[in-house]
Amino acid sequence: MTILSPPSARLPPIRRIHEHSVDVLESILKYLRTIYNPPVRGTRRVDRNAAGKSSTSGGAEEDALVLLRTDEFERAYTIRWLTGLVAQASLIQDEDAEDDRADEVFDAKIDTLIRDAASLLAVCAGTAAASTVTRRFSFAAPILKSPVEVQLTDIPISVDGNAATVGAHTWGSACLLAEMVVESPERFGLTEDLMSQGLRVLELGAGTGLVSLATAKFLSARIDTAQPTPTVIPTDYHPEVLDNLAYNIKENFPDGEAHRVSLSAHPLDWSLFSEGAREASTSAAPFDVRFDVIFGADIIYEPTHARWIRDTVAALLRQPASYGGKMESTSPRFHLLIPLRPTHVSESRTVEEVFPRVSAAFPPDSRNSLELCILDVESILCEAEDRRPGAEVEYVHYTIGWA
Repeated sequence: MTILSPPSARLPPIRRIHEHSVDVLESILKYLRTIYNPPVRGTRRVDRNAAGKSSTSGGAEEDALVLLRTDEFERAYTIRWLTGLVAQASLIQDEDAEDDRADEVFDAKIDTLIRDAASLLAVCAGTAAASTVTRRFSFAAPILKSPVEVQLTDIPISVDGNAATVGAHTWGSACLLAEMVVESPERFGLTEDLMSQGLRVLELGAGTGLVSLATAKFLSARIDTAQPTPTVIPTDYHPEVLDNLAYNIKENFPDGEAHRVSLSAHPLDWSLFSEGAREASTSAAPFDVRFDVIFGADIIYEPTHARWIRDTVAALLRQPASYGGKMESTSPRFHLLIPLRPTHVSESRTVEEVFPRVSAAFPPDSRNSLELCILDVESILCEAEDRRPGAEVEYVHYTIGWA
């Protein structure tokens, strides 16, 4: 059966769930996840030619998925089935068990199965914002032999004082930026030249860590053993977000496995760089050495953020060894991707207020100093989940560098 088969026809009888193997049940959860836990809203670029896919058949299948997703009977049946899976998980037998080690592996698989089923239950019941949700992403990587795959956990959004832990969830900007980086790595500074010198990448407001994890997985697959180990540093501010970020890193880069990239989460308070504490903020590792590439996805949602981010990037983005005239493609860059939200028009406008366009950055008599400038602006339209005409989500990608 194809993925378009309704759950009531595809799923095994509830009373016999425990008779199936873990592998079979995992494949069923993958099928249900495709229906009920689709890509984050507003991340499918309009008129983008997806490698290896027919846009016509893809659109028809997506329309069918939307119909399944909104079918109340199928959703209710799926909720009952997932509830049955959680209840019967302890009854599932491991037919291949031979020793204690095998039992431990099997128990871990059962735990993962229960966690994934509970995550899907939260999505189907419409409580994703108040529940822990597991998401899986697969990004096409043209220069690699296989796609870059990332698994993330979104945790409930909480409020601490006046600040909500918005980084607890994966937002559309992060999905889109991760996809673009893996699809066109050289455009985003992941060049052979920089990799041969020990590439350093920083992410501001990393949240669940999708951009950093996708970048790290790409570099781990791409880097040569003879090249210096690249460094990827995802950062955030809120302790709960940082704890979840560290968890996501461990899930994608387990301890004890060989990896070709240095990846670790760190707290970073942007406001310190605008309050005269720049020297103290850059005196300790990993911020004592500047970065070749800095990423930021949907990190401006308050009026002060653009100024804080400008000062932070100014302190942490490596300056080119020489300047004057046109910058090389390998020059240090800050890539900022933001959605154009009607509710945050003023915040979005502040980006171009604090980062001047490169053509207007300097008067004719002032060209002996460096300033962070907008080098390029790209508008990106993405389809909304429901595919209604005119329901696109618009993003702006700013490429910012020293000029």
